[in-house]
Amino acid sequence: MKNFYLNPPVNHQNDRVRSVGKKRDVDKRRLVVDMAKFAKHVVVSAGVCFGGKGTLHFIPDKAKVNGKLYCKILIARLVEDCKSLLLSGFIFQLDGTPAHTANLAQT
Repeated sequence: MKNFYLNPPVNHQNDRVRSVGKKRDVDKRRLVVDMAKFAKHVVVSAGVCFGGKGTLHFIPDKAKVNGKLYCKILIARLVEDCKSLLLSGFIFQLDGTPAHTANLAQT
C-alpha cells in the first residue's frame, strides 16, 4: 500500500537558504513554500510479481487500513490478480506493515 499526496507536506529538516544578510531580504521566490499539514491523499494497493503487475486497488476515503479492512477488501482482490498472472501457482508474501502483521491477516 502506498499513499499518494496531492499536495505533500514539506520537510524542512534539510532545507537551507544560503545568502548574505537577513531572511527578510531574500527574494520570496527562493524560499520553500509550506503546504497543508494534512494534505489530501489517496491510498493505493497493487500486487507485483515477476509475471506482471495486478490492477490498482483504491482504499475508500478516510478508511483506517487495518487487518480487518485488509482481509475484508484487499486480500480477495490481490489473490485474484495473482491467479490471473501466475496460472501455475504462487506464494502470497506480505511485508511488515501493521495491516499485514495483524493476527487476522496472518490467519
